[in-house]
Amino acid sequence: MYRVCGIIYHKDDETGKHFVCRFIDKAGGVWFHDGAKYKDEVIYYDNIVNFAPKKLQTFDKYEMKLVLYTKL
Repeated sequence: MYRVCGIIYHKDDETGKHFVCRFIDKAGGVWFHDGAKYKDEVIYYDNIVNFAPKKLQTFDKYEMKLVLYTKL
């Protein structure tokens, strides 16, 4: 069995190319990181059970490009 542990998003617009990501911890906590905007800070959003799968496919104007899984 596997679980999702991270999602990488990408945006390519007039301001350039940029990546951001969400991490999902073992307890199901969903965290967001944008190194360009928040530097070392990682922001907690909610638990994964409160996210509809469709909601995880995008973040603002960013599109999902890579999903990371870990073996249980």
